[in-house]
Amino acid sequence: MAGNLNTYGDHRIPTDGNFGVDIAKQRADDLDNMALGRLCALEAPSRALDVASAAGGQALRMARAGAHVTALDIGDYSDAFLSAARAVALDDKCAFERQDITKFDVATNLGSYDVIVCQRMIHYVPHSTAISIILNLKNALANNGRLYISASGLHSELGNDYAAAFAPIEGRYEPLADPMAEKHAIKGPVCLYSVAEFATVLETAGLRVERVFASSFGNVKAVAKL
Repeated sequence: MAGNLNTYGDHRIPTDGNFGVDIAKQRADDLDNMALGRLCALEAPSRALDVASAAGGQALRMARAGAHVTALDIGDYSDAFLSAARAVALDDKCAFERQDITKFDVATNLGSYDVIVCQRMIHYVPHSTAISIILNLKNALANNGRLYISASGLHSELGNDYAAAFAPIEGRYEPLADPMAEKHAIKGPVCLYSVAEFATVLETAGLRVERVFASSFGNVKAVAKL
């Protein structure tokens, strides 16, 4: 591993489709750093997948940690990501797949990965779709692989006046209250999770939860394995 793994500067960059700010392009958070630490400890060659990568901030950090990386996103970020990879001489380790993870079989099309990161995306789909996505990612985990995944938290400020706050998780899919939607640039419906609910979702998909916790902001993060 060489140099600072944070590739981008600190400025707000929106994602496509009102799906919040591209946090990964600004900085690595604690879950990102856990994934990087695991990659640094693995013997080469390792493979990493960044799901809902946006412009690929975490994908580039994982490449700098020595992994061969695929960035996957439904948005048209390919040129920006691959240009950034070339700029830091990582283009031979980086690939971009423009795909909808709800319709794209990762294991069949791309094989297996030692590390899969899926940050700040799973709350944009209903509970049943979230389980399907996690099953998809589970099938793409290599033996002894790890999934690093996060969701917006029910007990974060996003939950303030959230219309579905008391709905069962199976039916909890509503827009944020207007002030939170505007503040966080999240315009569509979301399914917010408690820590216990998120662990249950991962277990329902057949994964073992190695760690699950809430961030200081109140978002939910987990590390899971086969």
